[in-house]
Amino acid sequence: MSSSSLSPGGGGRLSGSDGDSAGTFAAGDNRREKRRLSNRESARRSRLRKQQHLDELVQEVARLKAENARVLGRANDIAGQFVRVDQENTVLRARAAELGDRLRSVNQVLRVVEEFSGVAMDIQEECPPDDPLLRPWQIPYPATAMPIAATATHMLQY
Repeated sequence: MSSSSLSPGGGGRLSGSDGDSAGTFAAGDNRREKRRLSNRESARRSRLRKQQHLDELVQEVARLKAENARVLGRANDIAGQFVRVDQENTVLRARAAELGDRLRSVNQVLRVVEEFSGVAMDIQEECPPDDPLLRPWQIPYPATAMPIAATATHMLQY
């Protein structure tokens, strides 16, 4: 008895006999089920990889934010140090200008004394070129060896 029937799981194929049709359905269903399970497993692995990658990116974002905060803090510290050093430099330049004015005044007094006394005085208008104060970046001795102690009363005595 050869009946032609449309197989529901056979992909629209017509089967020649009922016995053949059961074997074809089983083999086709088996292959389909294996493929479906393989696809599910592949999708699960893909989701896991994607989640792992997302977790790594979240960790990297956290690490970079922490590093940015650390770098920003360091930059702010350096900016504060720059402001303090710049202010100190301004004070020192003003002090150097004041001392230069005093030196010129003292030299003028010495010239007057030299004129009236007749005694030759060696007046040095300019600082010698080997003066280490003119090149503070090339100080020949360690800066820590020279303590600088001055109070406001000492600074205002002159």
